[in-house]
Amino acid sequence: MNLKWKNLLVFFVLFAVFGYYREKFFVALNHLMFIKYYGHAVDAPLDAFILFLDGFEYSALYYLKYPFTLLSIIVFALLSAFSIKFILNDKKLWRWVIYSYLILLTLAGLSMLFGYLINQRLQDDEYTLSRWLLGIAQSPIITLVILASHQLITQQTKTNEQ
Repeated sequence: MNLKWKNLLVFFVLFAVFGYYREKFFVALNHLMFIKYYGHAVDAPLDAFILFLDGFEYSALYYLKYPFTLLSIIVFALLSAFSIKFILNDKKLWRWVIYSYLILLTLAGLSMLFGYLINQRLQDDEYTLSRWLLGIAQSPIITLVILASHQLITQQTKTNEQ
């Protein structure tokens, strides 16, 4: 199966757009949290779109980051799954996207749980590992690895058949 270049371009743009707005949202949320925590703003103005969260206290905003992160992961997982489906049209690889996300979420969750049980907090190396794993889940890395692997295997198979 060949890559569908038009679909690849569409999904590349979608990943870029979702990535941009995900980053913009979390930067604005962190800015709002800074204002709530320290009681004053920095020089940069607060983005207007984040004002719907202004009524929340700092602790509520802190814990709201978890569902927002989960929502972001779901969006990227769906985008990854659909990109594999529409670019390669291979249902087996579609499952590998799901498996990859489940593995990343499990490892990140275990890392956070381990850090919390051992240190009674979420701010040590285990938390850093968990954030790194979740960063992969909120990016096109899984899709790119699966696309590249598929192309290498397909090319290898064609070479072996000749």
